Amino acid sequence: MQSSITLLAPQIPQKEGYSQPPGEVRAQDATLEFRVRRDVVKGLFVFITALFVLFLFSLPFLSWLFNDVFGFAKNLCETPAEEIQCGGGVSYVEIAEKLGRRNAAGMLVGCGCEDGILRDWSCAVGTTSFSISYFISTAPGTGAMAALSAWPCIGMWFYGAGMLRKLSNTEGTHAATLDFVGGTLVAFQFFYGLFLINTTCIARTLHTISVALFNVAAVVHYLAVAYTVDRSTRAGLYITISVAVGVVAIALGAVWPESPSWLGQHAFWLGECIGLSSGMSIAPILMFFGSSDLDKPSVDSAALVCIDRA
Repeated sequence: MQSSITLLAPQIPQKEGYSQPPGEVRAQDATLEFRVRRDVVKGLFVFITALFVLFLFSLPFLSWLFNDVFGFAKNLCETPAEEIQCGGGVSYVEIAEKLGRRNAAGMLVGCGCEDGILRDWSCAVGTTSFSISYFISTAPGTGAMAALSAWPCIGMWFYGAGMLRKLSNTEGTHAATLDFVGGTLVAFQFFYGLFLINTTCIARTLHTISVALFNVAAVVHYLAVAYTVDRSTRAGLYITISVAVGVVAIALGAVWPESPSWLGQHAFWLGECIGLSSGMSIAPILMFFGSSDLDKPSVDSAALVCIDRA
């Protein structure tokens, strides 16, 4: 009987999946489940990074939307309009009258430091021009900035120092190089935290220093990553170009002449948006690079394989 079953077994049609041992089927199912979860995480990572970039470029619009359209300015902005100075030289009293910003007593009011959902969009209050730091110096603004930038920061760890750390036993990759990459990222994270904690309304000098240092740390970090994966490869070239675009944009915004015109008031903010977006978008883009983007046979290939499998 046993021999008959043995002879008939090869003639029984095998359905897809049943021709494989149960162990291999379970392994394939686990691999598929892992890939699905990985793709979900990647999609969420890209979505939140895109949302962060959109948040930066829409700060004036969001300030107008929440403060004036939704009416939060009437409840949260309590500074007398005559006490507010505009960076563009415009009379804030006229702006308050035009926007109908009156408190319950009928007095003209405006959004001073830390007033509103985001800082006032109608003019650069108490400063010479707009900036990211200006708009997010309210409690909701700082919270939104921290929440939306969290995932891009995680990406810098995972696709920068964390991913390259996996290459520590690969020929050509030295522990000292990886320590330097990791150290620059620690510096970035530390000063970026100080930037969020010390807003322009609380500690302007410390805020300015923190901004300068976290930008320098980010530039050095990404150039170190580009050097580690080799700047001649597509990945290294992309990182280098992104860093260059960011640095040039911030520099142009900083030296752009301030004037009452829209660009004269918003140039520095635009430069910051381009610069920060260029830096924060590096990690999400690297997720889609494959092994062909690194044609070096040593450390470079291993680096992109790690990135591709993440």
